[in-house]
Amino acid sequence: MDLVPALPETALPQPPQPDALIPLATTGLRRAGSELPPVCLQLSSSTLIGLRVYLEEFTRQLAQRTPSAATVATYRKRGRSFVAWLEQGRDSRLRRLDRACVDAYRAYLDQRFPNPRTKNGYLTAVRHFLTFLARYHPGLVNAAEFVKGWSCSRTHTRRHLPVEDAKALLAALAFDPRKTDLQRARNVAMAYLMLKTGLRTIEVSRARLEHLQELVPGVKWRLWVHGKGRGSADESVQVLREVYERIQAYLALRSGPLKGSDPLFATTACYDRGGNVVTAAGKRLSTRAIYRIITEGLLLAGVKKPGIVVHSLRHSTPTFALLNDANPTRVQKMMRHQHYATTEIYVEEVQRLLEGAEDAVTQI
Repeated sequence: MDLVPALPETALPQPPQPDALIPLATTGLRRAGSELPPVCLQLSSSTLIGLRVYLEEFTRQLAQRTPSAATVATYRKRGRSFVAWLEQGRDSRLRRLDRACVDAYRAYLDQRFPNPRTKNGYLTAVRHFLTFLARYHPGLVNAAEFVKGWSCSRTHTRRHLPVEDAKALLAALAFDPRKTDLQRARNVAMAYLMLKTGLRTIEVSRARLEHLQELVPGVKWRLWVHGKGRGSADESVQVLREVYERIQAYLALRSGPLKGSDPLFATTACYDRGGNVVTAAGKRLSTRAIYRIITEGLLLAGVKKPGIVVHSLRHSTPTFALLNDANPTRVQKMMRHQHYATTEIYVEEVQRLLEGAEDAVTQI
């Protein structure tokens, strides 16, 4: 790739030469000692081709460190979006991958995506990719480090289900006339488990029969969870009797014999009009199938409102627990939050719900 000094073009005494390393004029970024001075990439045609090669290597190495294929796919998608913008979307006057170039990409993201979290995700992918490039180009400036992202609200964009709406969802799934007895039992057990333990759709999809183990005889069970971004089922949630009984009622309707490696929630056979099997029975439910089942239940129950989505079931779990005075640390463990700050958002939302300062405005 072509490297040029990260100086304004007007300040250069002559056209930049490839591989020329000239110290930056900005003293705040000047490096001391014998280190190479910072440089940036010249956006020539060969550099743009090379960026795609480096992007594939970046995602390949990321896949070795990150067990989640979805994470790797997300970085690949966002990295390709950046390279495609460099090739086709940027102003032709932007000839180097410097701060001005990344600022322009930020402006492009600002126009393309309405959600600040989505925009930050794309910008974060660029930061990580340029950090990776710097390992192979000594002195390369990661211009994205100097570009600020978007401020995001500390509150959740998705709402939790009120208790009555959660009950209505379970009732709608239990009496859905379009489904078979097996499908109704599966859908109710699955939604009940999600509401009581806060499982994500990917965690429900990965659950196997062998993951459900007795913890306290006849009282509590443990479900080992293959969590988001993790390589195995190394976390767990407690399953109470009422949830366990619904799961067992569903499993009793499954055609056997069942093995421990079988999915906890499985597909039912689906045929086209010609009688051909479209979906075989006994396969793992996909996250898309789970999303569709819960969304249909929300619509059927009449509780599908703005902000109420499938992920609202996960938001409901810690909210219900905190409303019943559960210890926040225990809630953090149940939800498997890596940082307490994530749990604290739920604590603040519940406190706001119960003790809003507006309640004290009684003079008028």
